[in-house]
Amino acid sequence: MTHAVIIGGGIAGLATAYYLQKKSAETGLPIDYTLVESEPRLGGKIITKTIDDFVIEGGPDSIVTTKPWGAKLCRDLGLDDELIPTNDYKRGIFVLNKGKLVDFPGGFRLTIPTEFIPFALSPLISPLGKLRMAMDLFIPPRQESGDESLGDFIRRRLGDEALKKIAGPMMAGIYVADPEKLSLKSTFPQFMAMEQKYGSLIKAMQHAKKNRPTNGAKPSPMFLSLKGGLNDLVKTLVKQLKGELCLGQRVTRLKADKTGFHVFTDHSQTPIYADAVILAVPAYVAADLIEPILPELAQLQRQIRYVSTATISLGYRRADVIKQHPFNGFGFLIPQSEQRKIIACTWTSTKFDCRASDDDVLVRVFVGGDGQEAHVTLPDDQLLTLVKKELSDIMGVTAQPVVHQIFRWVKGNPQYDVGHMERVDAMEALTRQIPGLYLNGSAYRGVGIPDCVKGALETVDYLFEQLHGKA
Repeated sequence: MTHAVIIGGGIAGLATAYYLQKKSAETGLPIDYTLVESEPRLGGKIITKTIDDFVIEGGPDSIVTTKPWGAKLCRDLGLDDELIPTNDYKRGIFVLNKGKLVDFPGGFRLTIPTEFIPFALSPLISPLGKLRMAMDLFIPPRQESGDESLGDFIRRRLGDEALKKIAGPMMAGIYVADPEKLSLKSTFPQFMAMEQKYGSLIKAMQHAKKNRPTNGAKPSPMFLSLKGGLNDLVKTLVKQLKGELCLGQRVTRLKADKTGFHVFTDHSQTPIYADAVILAVPAYVAADLIEPILPELAQLQRQIRYVSTATISLGYRRADVIKQHPFNGFGFLIPQSEQRKIIACTWTSTKFDCRASDDDVLVRVFVGGDGQEAHVTLPDDQLLTLVKKELSDIMGVTAQPVVHQIFRWVKGNPQYDVGHMERVDAMEALTRQIPGLYLNGSAYRGVGIPDCVKGALETVDYLFEQLHGKA
């Protein structure tokens, strides 16, 4: 029987194990697996803690629906009835501008205005900034086809103010990244396509809006979660896995020969034999294991930078805070120019149901990221004091939380710097030199849950094609 070893028990590794056994059952081609995870728990950055009535997410809090693979996994696992959408009727995003929370203009799609009146009336962008953004209608498309930073792209098309007040805070919220380094091709390739096809981002968005189906159907929510938190996805996955799960064991070495792989762990002197090895760990961890086998690949993997972040969730009694702030939206973003010590805040109990009782309010604050990592390593009491001071300054919330929870993600966020996709293409080409060796995870072709699930599906298909000659 073919045996695979999956190294890494985050969502990428777990989804790979699930779809590996699913495809084996569907095709009748026998394959089993061992999953090895260095931590004593599975799920990676997906972790949910329930304290009293507060459902607190430590890592991702939602699954984006524009990439269907995350929701597909939930449905494949029978979690349809547990899926909940964001409360879009309460949707509202704010941006800190000169120390005040300002409504993010309506009619924006990512960083691009699609409606004139909300854009024109917004105090977020100055009159000159609005004029510069409108110049996108007349600026010719870039002739070069290579990658560029998101910062260069937005500045070229929409101007510096759009970059600093809209795109920059968004990228800090999504990728905890510096837009001046962030690869456009790896994160928003649709922007490149829109510019080339329509010559203007605004024209492209107007065309998409005009051609949107008008059958009266309610638009699908952009984000989903699970009633009990995203860790229910992990728990349900693990219950359905039939392979061997080795927790608290670190892979120390890989050896490849003509017969396959030998996987050495710190748990046993006897290696695990494998016909295939799937590396679903951070790139810097994979690089150490691959170095003796394929040093060129390890060198490329070490070029992927990682930054550290932390999330701090605070639960309040509604009666203590509601006169201090109305929490009438999903939260706020912070431009770098505001020089705050936090980068964003989500009003979790407004964004999703089932996160706090009606008598309570739950918020989540983000610190760290590119250029601000020092805050992540502060002692708990200092970090909590910092966060409470920031919320007091920005929102006027001075009440004491009844619950707080801190999660640190040291070197937990891969950075897709300019040229990232070319590096990933080169990595995958090198990997093909070693039959049975596969890469998956957030370091390569997408940082979100759906991206990791898509990678798992593609890895399983490719593995079956290589080992059994069938897709």
